[in-house]
Amino acid sequence: MKHVSERELRERLAKTARILHRKGLTPGASGNISARHPGSGTCLIKPSGVSFNELEPESFITVDIETMKVLHRDAKPSIETPFHTRLYQERPEACAVVHVHPRYSTILATVGVEIVPMGIEIFSAPALAKGIPVSRFASPGTDELAENMVEAMKDHVACLMPHHGATAIGKTVEEAALNVEVMESLAQLHYDVMQVAEPRPLPEALLRKLVDVTQEKGLHV
Repeated sequence: MKHVSERELRERLAKTARILHRKGLTPGASGNISARHPGSGTCLIKPSGVSFNELEPESFITVDIETMKVLHRDAKPSIETPFHTRLYQERPEACAVVHVHPRYSTILATVGVEIVPMGIEIFSAPALAKGIPVSRFASPGTDELAENMVEAMKDHVACLMPHHGATAIGKTVEEAALNVEVMESLAQLHYDVMQVAEPRPLPEALLRKLVDVTQEKGLHV
């Protein structure tokens, strides 16, 4: 993400969170969203217990990525701060993390079924052509969950979380949000196809080309 002011980053986080909520991607106060301060060792993250549709630019909490220490504000950050900060540590090119609890992604995650990249929606988020793995289960908010997420997303921009939801990273807040939105669309298609036939992926040559496109456009992280 190119250098942006803290105020702009806060505004983009709040706007993106409200859009995701309106689209029904995460109910109640569930889910979390964060963005790295470019060129710094901190990130802005959603506070605990606040719905996406209630977030304002000033709602976000500044957290040290290495220590998870809250800076400049007396508030409790998201319970999932550990996996946000671990992803930033392990994926320096990632500048945003979005975690949501959408219906179809959560269904597939719960039964341990990876999403087959078979819908043309994937053209909007071509990095998903590399696949969307299912991470190992761990309790929310734990270091074990953070490690499982890092392992699952070592070579991917998104993953499903058993009995939990879905997470994606991006070079921008908007890219990470688009990745989870397209992931849920693909998950719904996968679920629907399972009712009538075995899901089939797009041709391998096309999937490889989509991965190349992400690199050419600078979207792939």
